[in-house]
Amino acid sequence: MNKLIIITPSYRVQKLPKILKSINLNYILEWIIVYDGSKISENFQQFSNYKKIVELVFNSNDNEVQGNAQRNFGLNYIEKKYPNENIFVYFLDDDNIIHPRFYELIKKVRINHTYSFDQQRTRYVLSGENPKVFNIDLAMFLFDFKLIKNIRFELDKYEADGIFVEECCNKDISKHVYLSSVYCYYNYLGRNVLRRTYYRIFWFLRHFLSNNFNFYKIIKQKKP
Repeated sequence: MNKLIIITPSYRVQKLPKILKSINLNYILEWIIVYDGSKISENFQQFSNYKKIVELVFNSNDNEVQGNAQRNFGLNYIEKKYPNENIFVYFLDDDNIIHPRFYELIKKVRINHTYSFDQQRTRYVLSGENPKVFNIDLAMFLFDFKLIKNIRFELDKYEADGIFVEECCNKDISKHVYLSSVYCYYNYLGRNVLRRTYYRIFWFLRHFLSNNFNFYKIIKQKKP
């Protein structure tokens, strides 16, 4: 089994228990939650009974985009704790959950590679074939940490996630692999319960009709 660490920058702490329900702890080495200390109490913890969940705090400055400093802090934590191990890293924001098929992906990946893949959005699928800024979401990217251990997020740019992915892939383009399958959601918890239920039914029916009757073929977009 590949060693996987999930990093979640967070200040919407009420959503974290819902995210935990989507995480199969048998597949991960650690889930690192980095709270923004400018919004959350320094002593805040809600998962102290879970050995695989690490809760850290790092403050954002006023001129920084929410989450970027926390992601970097999580990467620095991994670099210090696991300097010589083959660790895959995945970023999961606190308004999202793990896609059920993501665990299939973990079994496929090989060390010394970066991976991009497709994302199920509200009413279409976004392709991860073109890992460039403004063309890919951070949730569509999984990487061997040793390949990009010196790369960090730019703190003052909203599009820092796309810049980060592009820089990671361009570092050695021969080691980037695109998998033409859906392995993640987009801001899943950002929708209300009714909308989430509606789109679960929508995608179930669409996949069913597409696979069994060749109706409603799912067309991927390469740009948001």
